[in-house]
Amino acid sequence: MTIVTSAAELDSAVSTLSIASVLAIDTEFMREKTYYPKLCLLQIACDDELFIIDPLINNLDLRPLAQLWSDSAIVKVFHAGTQDIKILYDACGVPPRPYFDTQDAATLIGQPEQVGYGTLVERLLDVRLSKSDSFTDWARRPLSKDQLAYAADDVSYLLQLYPIVLAELESLGRQSWLTEEFERKSSPKALEIDLRMQYRRLKRVSSLKPHQLAIAREVAAWREKEAMRKDIPKRWLLSDEAILEISRRAPTNTKELGALRGVDANLRYSLQAILKAVEAGKSCSQDQWPELPERRRVSGEDSAAIELMAAIVRKRSSENRLSSSVLGSRAMLEEYLISRSDDCALMQGWRKQIIGDEIGRLLEGKVSLSLKNNCLVIEEESCDTSG
Repeated sequence: MTIVTSAAELDSAVSTLSIASVLAIDTEFMREKTYYPKLCLLQIACDDELFIIDPLINNLDLRPLAQLWSDSAIVKVFHAGTQDIKILYDACGVPPRPYFDTQDAATLIGQPEQVGYGTLVERLLDVRLSKSDSFTDWARRPLSKDQLAYAADDVSYLLQLYPIVLAELESLGRQSWLTEEFERKSSPKALEIDLRMQYRRLKRVSSLKPHQLAIAREVAAWREKEAMRKDIPKRWLLSDEAILEISRRAPTNTKELGALRGVDANLRYSLQAILKAVEAGKSCSQDQWPELPERRRVSGEDSAAIELMAAIVRKRSSENRLSSSVLGSRAMLEEYLISRSDDCALMQGWRKQIIGDEIGRLLEGKVSLSLKNNCLVIEEESCDTSG
């Protein structure tokens, strides 16, 4: 294990790692008081080396790692790495690609959905990891030997998990199922924040009328951008509730704005900027008003369709050694039943291949279900209309 704290040491580590074909990567970070996660430690392992990179001691610039991230000959392996790749993208300017996630892959070889790293290590490697430092303060220096050992375990065993998971995927013919998903998750487009879509994440945003949504869109975008600039949690600027109230009241001056609940005194220097956002929303033409995705509740009349869809999911899950919740959760079934959209998770990638098309035909009346000897039989309906 090599500790990296200087630019020269980082350059040396990059040189060593650049000849590897697989890198196991993990991060330790904190974000309770910041907008951007504070990267406290970065662990990278290859066959012969394990580097613990500490960006805090000398305010280390991690951009030299971009050389590794953009090397298509090196597979970057994470476990539950969605936040990790976002952090490394922000720190280095490019995302780690090609990307492989052992948590996502494990679900396709019979492991539970969102299986934890420690659980997977114990099941596949018969090693029980220590959990003593899982909630440690990674920003405090110096780091203890136990902390360093814990951090090292997160990549040393990950490096051992990867070939086992990959071999099982290949034996089942499922490696290609994840290619598209991993490409999408690690694409710059997926890692960038769309300021003008943040209003959709507001709690109870569906209570707003269309013209009020236009204001919420502008104010939420201002909050996001300002939180980025100050590097503070966005809730410290304005709560979701305050944005909804501003959107309903549409204040026209600082007195009206400052009197609204949730608009605290610490915003006195931002009132004009918020009013500008309000005005931008108010002046938005009707054809430019934002729309929320339609959310229709599943009715009692839909219950039979859901049960038939779920029966197909259970049968195909059993045949393919997959958890039914991974293959097609009730939420996925409801989403597709309501929208009938090809953008639904059920109609993407490997799910579409195993059950999506079949469920689509079921809802079109082209597939029938029956029981024979207490076993579910799924049959294509005959298209013969003669006679």
